[in-house]
Amino acid sequence: MSTTLNEVVVHIDEQVDDDAFSDLAQGIRQDRGIVSVGRNDSHNHLMVVVYDSAHARASSILHNFRERGLHAQLIGM
Repeated sequence: MSTTLNEVVVHIDEQVDDDAFSDLAQGIRQDRGIVSVGRNDSHNHLMVVVYDSAHARASSILHNFRERGLHAQLIGM
């Protein structure tokens, strides 16, 4: 069985402090196909999501941010 990992950078319009990021990251990690979630502390409005493309799509990841009430855009793949 082969796993194809991809990553996407998500720009979040809202300010996301450390506690909110932790909650958000934990929720996103629960989504199907998500492998890891991270960010650079100096760019806390950007989140890198690594996912298994056999189980998730970049568009579904973006949709999951929006379902959580955030305004977000994909800025890299």
